[in-house]
Order: sequence, then structure tokens, then C-alpha cells
Amino acid sequence: MNNVEFINNAYTKDGLKLPMVHFNSKEKDICVIFIHGMCQTIIDNYFATVWGNILVENNIGFLYEHNRGHSIENDIVKKDGSFKRCGCMYEIFEDSIYDIDLAINKAKELGYKKFILMGHSYGCNKLIYYYYKKKPNILGLILASAPDMVGLQLYRQNDYKELIKEAKENIDNGEPTKILSNLIEDYMYMSSETYYNWFHKNSNLDNLPVMDNSENWYQFETIDVPILTFSGSNETDNYLHLDLLKEKAKSCSDFEYRYIKDTDHFYNGKELEIGNIILKWINTKF
Repeated sequence: MNNVEFINNAYTKDGLKLPMVHFNSKEKDICVIFIHGMCQTIIDNYFATVWGNILVENNIGFLYEHNRGHSIENDIVKKDGSFKRCGCMYEIFEDSIYDIDLAINKAKELGYKKFILMGHSYGCNKLIYYYYKKKPNILGLILASAPDMVGLQLYRQNDYKELIKEAKENIDNGEPTKILSNLIEDYMYMSSETYYNWFHKNSNLDNLPVMDNSENWYQFETIDVPILTFSGSNETDNYLHLDLLKEKAKSCSDFEYRYIKDTDHFYNGKELEIGNIILKWINTKF
């Protein structure tokens, strides 16, 4: 479609070039800034293209940023022409602040005046951390299938304790990028530094502790803008406690949640339905 453009000239504060896809609204009022999940790209996230088209047809911009964690492994061009090896295997959670800063600044550069931050899966944890650290001037947050990332690892990874120990030993031995000996969740390898950064208990990523309902909600409790969150009814139990999220959102007086029937983590068959839910929420609130 002629209202979609590929942006390939944006650099983070630490010098990484991150491509974006912009669904260009002629009315430069509201822009939804989308932060994808673990290892994802817009090619994997068909649902995001549907949502972008629905929004832009209703004069709302949509900006999909490929952050440094896109794909399992990638080589990102730096401003000086060199490359940095990134992707999920090497990503450091706290660096997501640079990526989200870039997306917001690019949306402003494109002419938009108001912003909604939207995350999918692991992207939600990034936005919660970002809001806690930066308190951005935004209209609201949309959290699509927000996960308890650390809880999932504790329950799914049988050799979790051994991997944490191995990761810490490699870091202490000056080998932070050394790949761990076993697969993570049976499908990807991960560097020692990334695994330890993400999954040690009480890490900054441990900001939605649904599975053990710990008191580690301090980041989430700071959000004081309207929140819309939803999950597919066919997702695993970790994604199906949105009532708990509402309870823990102590500073948020406007919290809505939905369970989308008969769909999964990538909303197969329900992309249009969810897009219209998002559109209605935006039009009603703002």
C-alpha cells in the first residue's frame, strides 16, 4: 500500500541502525509505536500489519520498530560502518531504553503530536521498564499478551539452575558472549551474558511476576496512564491472569482487559477483530 514506508536512516544513542515500518497517517495527530516480542520481525507479525492498516485508514499512525533483539541473531550496522552482533542471543534488556527512545523520537520527527506505546509479548516487559525509568509523555499503553518472562523460564527450563550457574561462571571468566551449552526452551541458543541478564531472579525483566505472584510489581505499579491489555484464550496459563494485572496496576485508574476467544499468541484468525478493539479503545479514550 502507498501509505506504508520503510525507514532505514534511524540510529540509537549508542549508534545502532534500526529499521522501522511506518503506516503513514496524513493527519499527524496520534501515532501507535509498536515494540515487537522476542526474536520477532514484521514478517513474523502479520497481525501488526493488519492493525497498522486499520489504524492508518482511520487517521492514526502506526510505527513498527525493529529493535536490537529482532530475530534470534542479527548483525546491525553501526553509524561508523561497523557491525554489532545482536538479536535475542546477545540482547541486554536495559538497552531497550535506547530503542524505544529512538522510536518515539522518529515518530516526533515524522510530525506526530501524541503517542501510544504498544508492545507484544516480551515487548510489553520492555515498555513497563521504559515507563518506570523514563515516565514518557504518552496517552496510554497497549499490552498484547504480556508475559511473566522469568516465571516462564523457571517453570519451563528444567536445567534453569545449571544454566544460571554456567552463565555466571562464563561471565566471571571474562567470556560473557560464550554460548550456553543447552538450548533455551528447546529452540534457541543464548549467550551467557544475555541469559543471566534476563533470567536471574529479581532482574529488571522480572516485572510481571504472575506465576509466583511475588512483590516484584514495583515497575508496573508506576503506570498511571490508561492501559488496554489482551491475550488469546488458547495461550498458556501465564498469559491468562489479566485480572491480576488489573489488581497490581495500582496507579492506573483506567484499565481494560480482554480474552480473545479461539486464538493464540499471534492472534491467527482474529487479527481484524483485535484491530477493531484497538481502534475503538483509542477513539473512545482519546
